[in-house]
Amino acid sequence: MTVLNATDPHNTIVERVTSSSSPRNVSSELHVSSSGGHMTQSRSRIMLVLAGLLGVAMIGGGAMKLVGEAGQVTAFAAWGLPAWFRALVGTFEVLGGLLLIVPATTPVGSLILSTIMVGAFWVHAAHGEWPHLVPVMVMLTLLLTIFRGNRDRAVRLLGGA
Repeated sequence: MTVLNATDPHNTIVERVTSSSSPRNVSSELHVSSSGGHMTQSRSRIMLVLAGLLGVAMIGGGAMKLVGEAGQVTAFAAWGLPAWFRALVGTFEVLGGLLLIVPATTPVGSLILSTIMVGAFWVHAAHGEWPHLVPVMVMLTLLLTIFRGNRDRAVRLLGGA
């Protein structure tokens, strides 16, 4: 059996299967649209750009916590959280942002940052800061979407097939 793949002018994958084991040479063609492949590539690029943008944003937010920006210091103090916890959150935001930007480690970064967003959601909800929940939920949704889009890479990182 011989399989030949090619594309026609409409970017359709043409697969020709020829069987020479029978006295008659049987040949059939299967036309498969390649638009699914282009959509997957486009989705992959979108995820890559989204991961990069969110990574940079999280690095910036984490850096503000680490340098002790006045608004961050005031917010953490108002929530009753110590300075070491602000530094810990900032460290994980910077680390998660860096991991999110590097394609090979994007799933790990998205999980670290998703955990941070769950904590942010809890803090804002516990203190009745309802308007702050919207950006946190948007970020959490985007981070989980990035993770889902990179689930094959996550499985490989965890030593799976």
